[in-house]
Amino acid sequence: MRHDRLSPLTLLAALTLPLLAGAGAVLEPLPSSNDNYGESFSFMVDLEDGSFVSTQFSVTNLGPGSRNGVCRATVLRPGRKPWTPQVKVDSDEWGYDAATTTLRMGPCTLHAGSGTYISVPLDNGLLTISFSDPPSPTAPSGSEIIVGNSRYRHEVLLPFTKAKVSLRLPGSDALLELTGGGYGDHSHSTVAPAKLARSWVRFRAVRGDTNVLLLAREGFDGSFGPAYLWSSGSEPQVLQRFDLRRLDDGRSKKIASWEAELSGPDGPLTVRSTSLMLRSAPVQDLGVLGSLVKPVVGSPVTYLMRAVLVRPGQPDVPGVMEVTQDEG
Repeated sequence: MRHDRLSPLTLLAALTLPLLAGAGAVLEPLPSSNDNYGESFSFMVDLEDGSFVSTQFSVTNLGPGSRNGVCRATVLRPGRKPWTPQVKVDSDEWGYDAATTTLRMGPCTLHAGSGTYISVPLDNGLLTISFSDPPSPTAPSGSEIIVGNSRYRHEVLLPFTKAKVSLRLPGSDALLELTGGGYGDHSHSTVAPAKLARSWVRFRAVRGDTNVLLLAREGFDGSFGPAYLWSSGSEPQVLQRFDLRRLDDGRSKKIASWEAELSGPDGPLTVRSTSLMLRSAPVQDLGVLGSLVKPVVGSPVTYLMRAVLVRPGQPDVPGVMEVTQDEG
């Protein structure tokens, strides 16, 4: 089995699919012959000790070859450098097994049973995640976007679920056992990443007493959608629009402060960052090579931050905010 290093365009395809799955065939990718095809199953856990982990299983036609698979993870622990393992596999090195309801991506596995289970054994480390619930897909209103003859679809697989994480970092024999709250989603797109969105705002409060999800996209034509607020125990509520602002001077890669004001059905609400956890700028990091892939994927930059959701007359809700925008 050959595990290649990711080419710049294939890596960017995985990174730019929107960061960050019922049981059975819900975990089975549906590849397209479209050159811009990309599909991802993405999961995250906000852990009680302040750590954050995410995983993504992707299939894409972008870059050399077609139907390439990508497995990647991000592990952020307080006071430690990020661990971001990833591997690309050819089309014959990934597959879905209907008998075991398992998606295999090279050495990585995603399985649906009584819960949802992930194993990422990469770079001499190991990350396993056990979600207490099986995937159960829900597509909030506006979750399908049509751009010309192409389409983007989004569905939430695990909106609010408990999670257990086992983590062994490279160079360590210690196996950490951690707990927290989790989330998972699935996206399928034939829209060129450079044409999909001007900006995205995501907020996920998945641990603690109040659990809330928020997703909002602004298109290049000024349209908004999907855009919704989803509180645990209720149905997703459509948001009409949002105003995204960077509050710092924009010159530091280590400090970034963002605020999004949104109009909800029960009045205005604000998501405000409190600290930056990670900045990802894959096109900018390519330097001169970035100009070659920019026409296809744009120049997306993603900021992952601790944040709070502020609503009039209600306590602030702490969670994780993700801002992605084209900075080309």
